[in-house]
Amino acid sequence: MSMLPSNTLLAEQKIEAGTTPETPNDYLKNPFPKGFTAVTGNAQGLLTGIGTSVATTIGPSVNPYTLNWNYSLEYQLPAGILIEAAYVASRGLKLTEAVDVDFNLNQLTVDQLGLGNALLTSVKNPFFGFIKTGPLSNATVPQSFLLRSFPQFTVVGDLFRIGSNSIYHSFQLKAEKRFHHGLSFLLAFTGGKQMDDHSAISNVGSDFFRQNIYDRQNDWSISPNDVSRRLVLSYVWELPFGKGRALGKTWARPVDWILGGWQLNGIATFETGKPLTLVSSNPSQSGNSTERPDNNGQSAKLEGSVESRLNRYFDTSVFSVPKAFTFGNAPRTLPDVRTPGTHSLDASIFKSFRFLESRQVQLRGELFNATNTPLFGPPNGAVNSRLFGTISSQANSPRQVQIALKILF
Repeated sequence: MSMLPSNTLLAEQKIEAGTTPETPNDYLKNPFPKGFTAVTGNAQGLLTGIGTSVATTIGPSVNPYTLNWNYSLEYQLPAGILIEAAYVASRGLKLTEAVDVDFNLNQLTVDQLGLGNALLTSVKNPFFGFIKTGPLSNATVPQSFLLRSFPQFTVVGDLFRIGSNSIYHSFQLKAEKRFHHGLSFLLAFTGGKQMDDHSAISNVGSDFFRQNIYDRQNDWSISPNDVSRRLVLSYVWELPFGKGRALGKTWARPVDWILGGWQLNGIATFETGKPLTLVSSNPSQSGNSTERPDNNGQSAKLEGSVESRLNRYFDTSVFSVPKAFTFGNAPRTLPDVRTPGTHSLDASIFKSFRFLESRQVQLRGELFNATNTPLFGPPNGAVNSRLFGTISSQANSPRQVQIALKILF
């Protein structure tokens, strides 16, 4: 009979006792062993949720809507090339702001912020004894707590708020050659501008917050989703060499296997970056979640290649933390500084071998980011960070190559 080491026996005892990290707290057969938190309903009346952060849908429901209009011209050129030019525009009104708990209805007004240090003065808490936990459970609280619209709550979020606006104008140009004589391509260019006062889904930074809920006009800016220029070229080109093509119809099979049956394909993309969103620490004491920095009136744009500006992508000296009890004066997005743009090429080369009339083998080589060009990530936009203005990430992958063999029959 074999004997287990003492440490093994101890481990088994712990497993039986349910004290190891591997033992789950709850099981699917009884996922809520402590029961459910009872729904209070209206039993507590106006004391429901007192002293906590609450969020709800406030106000009547309004249907968002958009207005869209466009005008286009097409012209057929020789060699089967179709040219299309278009003006495309869209206007969004009363748009939904998603789950916007950062729209805090308890934010102080600018006039209240004018009290300055008096907002921090400790005063008697009228909710003492009613609220058992949290910042409103103390005998005294800062004066600012009692100046809120709903002083019995810490935050009052307005869910699914309606009221944002957007507008988009663009010029679009397309040149297309349908497949003929082994060649096809599509060239598409878009030059446009999108502006809005709220973007819950943003590509750069975190711009969905409102610095001051009482000043929506101050949020109107170039959208963080705006791409001002975008050019995309895609092509398929069967080289005119080999049997069944313009040149090399009479080549011997060995020569055709080497020189014939080649095809080139690719997608090239060039686009500008997106506007930057900057954030700061929050000295306003207003109750908002995030704040923008101050700008001294100078442009933050710097010239030079992205590679030469990785440690200082824009002029950080023109920004600073706002003074106490004030909001930052920087715009929601910077008007003349954008993230690094995109320059990419995905390409492939195919070689076809025909060994029977109905049988064909295709060797495919595909390259993603064929030029191995890095796309740098956005710069750090937090004015309080020691990395403010620096780029420390890459937003795309290095060149990737894959080879495949395809049999057609």
